Amino acid sequence: MDNENLNFTPKPFFFFLFILIEVLVILVFPFRLISALIVLIMNALWFRYWLKMSRWLVLRNREKIQQASTVAETNLAYVSEIMPVGVIAYQPTTQKIEWLNPFALDIKDKSALSETELLDAFFSAKEKKKNQLYLADKTFQFDLDTIKGVIYFSDVTQNQLLKLHQTNVQPVIGILSIDNYADAIDKLDDKEISYLNSFITTLISDWMDEYHIFYKRINAERFFFFAQMIDLKKMMDKKFDLLDRLRAEAEKQNLPITLSMGVAYGQKTLEEIGDEAQNNLDIALVRGGDQVVVKEVHEGSKPTYYGGKSAKNVKRTRVRSRAMSTALRKIFTETNDVFIMGHRFPDMDALGSAFGVSCLARFNQKKAYVVINEDEIIPDVSRCLEEIHKHPELEAQIISPEQAMEIKQDNDLLVMVDYHKPSLSISQSLYDQFDKIVIIDHHRRGEEFPNKPLLTYIESSASSASELVTELIQYQSTRTNKLDRFEATLLLAGMTVDTNSFNVRTTARTFDVASYLRSCGADASLVQYLLSSDLDTYLEISDLIAHSEYVTEDIVVTAGTNEKEYNSVIAAKTADTLLSMIDINAAFVITKRTDGLIGISARSSGTINVQLIMESLGGGGHFTNAATQLENTTVEETKEQLLAAIHNNINQIYDKE
Repeated sequence: MDNENLNFTPKPFFFFLFILIEVLVILVFPFRLISALIVLIMNALWFRYWLKMSRWLVLRNREKIQQASTVAETNLAYVSEIMPVGVIAYQPTTQKIEWLNPFALDIKDKSALSETELLDAFFSAKEKKKNQLYLADKTFQFDLDTIKGVIYFSDVTQNQLLKLHQTNVQPVIGILSIDNYADAIDKLDDKEISYLNSFITTLISDWMDEYHIFYKRINAERFFFFAQMIDLKKMMDKKFDLLDRLRAEAEKQNLPITLSMGVAYGQKTLEEIGDEAQNNLDIALVRGGDQVVVKEVHEGSKPTYYGGKSAKNVKRTRVRSRAMSTALRKIFTETNDVFIMGHRFPDMDALGSAFGVSCLARFNQKKAYVVINEDEIIPDVSRCLEEIHKHPELEAQIISPEQAMEIKQDNDLLVMVDYHKPSLSISQSLYDQFDKIVIIDHHRRGEEFPNKPLLTYIESSASSASELVTELIQYQSTRTNKLDRFEATLLLAGMTVDTNSFNVRTTARTFDVASYLRSCGADASLVQYLLSSDLDTYLEISDLIAHSEYVTEDIVVTAGTNEKEYNSVIAAKTADTLLSMIDINAAFVITKRTDGLIGISARSSGTINVQLIMESLGGGGHFTNAATQLENTTVEETKEQLLAAIHNNINQIYDKE
């Protein structure tokens, strides 16, 4: 209310006007007595008027105050007693409730909580940085003023239900692919093929019918389905048990087939969701198949993986290898120089495959450079570099990341070998300068991946990147373009390392490629020298093994200390040595690396999925060979995380229900 209305005070203008009138009266009337009488009467009238107006305004202001007070009391009573908003007043110092409005009191009674428990529920939610609380079968949004000691909350259950409904009806698109279908029907007659198709269709259609979703068979090995988010949640709750069903039934009938699936959902267009589903299927296939990849069509969303329990990888075909060789040859013709880079602290597979790609560049009359950071070299590679220095034509190809950035031009090509995560590059700065990228890798594809590479050749069924590169060389080798003996030795060394001397992850193709390298003059004795351990390394491995302990009856874990640093070769050889012992099917070695990170090297005989454990800790790899690196932690803390990951995924790694 305006202060001017509380007290009636004549304005200067009225005083001036009144005095002017009195002066005029005195001037107009010549008789002083009459003039004085008139002025006296006017003053009396003015005073009476001023007094009356003052009283009137005082009474009027009182009425307004009373009316405002009445309105405020009415509104306060409505807010505190009738309006569906809870109000709790408490003492900030003692945190005891002083007053609850009827709405808050009703919620307290319905939730069967004491005043202390009710207040603690709000405080607990606030500490967790939440502004919603579930009470009496309803969801409330609240605001807590700790200074004034007041809590306001309102029922948002209906809003939550609407949001939940909107989420549940989001469109979902899935694409199913039968792994190794072409190989399965290769030697079957028409009758057997018809039976196989009927078997696959029946199994998949029964599973689809459980969720009442729309599906169609696109071709002999592909299915498509359209569903809603509520259906996808049910599938995820059951961990896409179709994978286990088909695998189990196929094994009973001796059929070499599994299932891969790409699923996408979101609030984008159906075209975008469909494209993401196809991309997810591609990821599932390059990760080895027998799994499902689910991802929301939203920037920054991360994929979720299901399955991948089987060590039976998707069999790659020679047709695909030849097609990749042809595609790579075309890319070489459209670029200038070729830069080849492996992962940080490269092993023999990264080095061997790098020089194999440089051989392919030579076949296509392109100048090649192999990028190596000599400050990050493990002993095996150090011995290998000494041998490379004896071959001037190969030594001339080795450059540092700094040299590469100086000579790099716009139309140059970067080939990533034995890795596909940009963050693992020998030089992230060098990687960032390239627009044209080719990837040749044998690790299961992870979430981190280059943006739109020209060619992606990821085959998790291959033993090593060296095996993949050697196959590409086979298709481009001629009488004039031949693989050098030392280059063949480097490739064979790379295969030997990643197969643990051909004991794990080997297929018939692996031995075919190794045979080809031997025919090209690969020196097996030199390979043995390059991969041999010195006495100090052997003693360090023995010390790590001495500190091993069992997690389960066939899983062992060993860890170094925070004070001693180990290179990645020692950790890998320790894991391989542990795995060679009887009744040990999986080994995990935790060490502090020379780059300050805490590394875990994991190995499996094939009965335990170590890749699943490493992925849960931010790493990756293969079913039988995986690793991860963690920062801002200690060896002890990493060991605790590893043990928790093993116990949390115990059913998955053992393929148990």
